[in-house]
Amino acid sequence: MTIAIVLILIGIAFIVGEVIFIPGTTFVGFIGAAFSILGIVKIYVDEGSTAGNIALSISLALFGILFYVMLKFDVWSGMSLKDTMTNKVNENLLNHLSVGDVGVTKSALRPVGKANFGDTEYEVQTLGHYADAGTSIRIIQISGLKIIVETFES
Repeated sequence: MTIAIVLILIGIAFIVGEVIFIPGTTFVGFIGAAFSILGIVKIYVDEGSTAGNIALSISLALFGILFYVMLKFDVWSGMSLKDTMTNKVNENLLNHLSVGDVGVTKSALRPVGKANFGDTEYEVQTLGHYADAGTSIRIIQISGLKIIVETFES
């Protein structure tokens, strides 16, 4: 009987661990459920249906009480991330570029590629036209982090 009780307690511990420490994996929860069910079935087989019903009732009650306590006292709040990031990646990257700036393609634009404006390399895009490396380009639109360019004869 003590082996069955230990199996049930290990199963409940695994299920609680699944919920608190590693939610979403379900593997640990399934192992915990298997241990608990194995322990309860062992009591049914070894001790009879009355002891099995008592063990099942106590297991379900213990499981319910543990989850009530975890919800009531917000156990996992100490392990959860509460801060949010407000910064954006590359948010000041295009501040010194403006419409009309002239540059040279570093790679072929098919229609996206690399271009140099001054000493800085950027990813640019045409409106569907292709351009070879070394072609003169002009910025016609800046939308977010997207730089739209057109070719021109220098």
